[in-house]
Amino acid sequence: MSDDLKKGFLIAIKDSFEAYNEYGARSNKKLIQIHEWFANEIISELGEGYSIKSLGTGGEYKIEGKYYPKILDITVLSDQKPIVTLSFKFVTSNYTQNSNNYFENLLGETANIRRTGVGFAHFLVLRGSTPYYYKAEGNKRGQLKKMEKLSEHHIKKYIELFKDIDFPHKPDALGMAIIDFDVNRNPCFTNLKELGLQEETIKIIETNFSVETFIKKVRALCELKK
Repeated sequence: MSDDLKKGFLIAIKDSFEAYNEYGARSNKKLIQIHEWFANEIISELGEGYSIKSLGTGGEYKIEGKYYPKILDITVLSDQKPIVTLSFKFVTSNYTQNSNNYFENLLGETANIRRTGVGFAHFLVLRGSTPYYYKAEGNKRGQLKKMEKLSEHHIKKYIELFKDIDFPHKPDALGMAIIDFDVNRNPCFTNLKELGLQEETIKIIETNFSVETFIKKVRALCELKK
């Protein structure tokens, strides 16, 4: 990954994380910076005739979907028609508790969009060490119970989805980044070997799932769907 792309991504993640800490998990303010960054990177090398909508870039786009209406995180349009959409998930806490729900929701959302002929891409950000909080009232964060270390088990379902043949439930492009934060709350990419991941898993995350590869695949998908 180029240094500029890596730096830009981590800065956007830091801004989003700071917004999450300030406004809470339910506020969409935590997504503005990272959605805007992805939107700008994707469209920067597309030709004329494209436009893009996201938080921070013209507002989110609503699509009818095959089975239910859906407000989309990031949408690329050609001649004002949606051709590719990107969903983004940044898991900041309690991943083990919710991991299956996240995955099942991804499969449903993918089929709902792809069955309309619109391309679908998904990018997931996980933490190498993820805090687990007790439940609290409203938008408040509960007391820290423990820190959970990410493992092969948590990631395996995404690796298997990547290897799957092209079904409507499989995103056209899939990306993943695993990060941690230092004592100053600056994000950095996690050393995947220290998580004890299999060599094949590390290779897929660092190559096929990388930010740079993901953006290239989304741009190619836009050209294909135009």
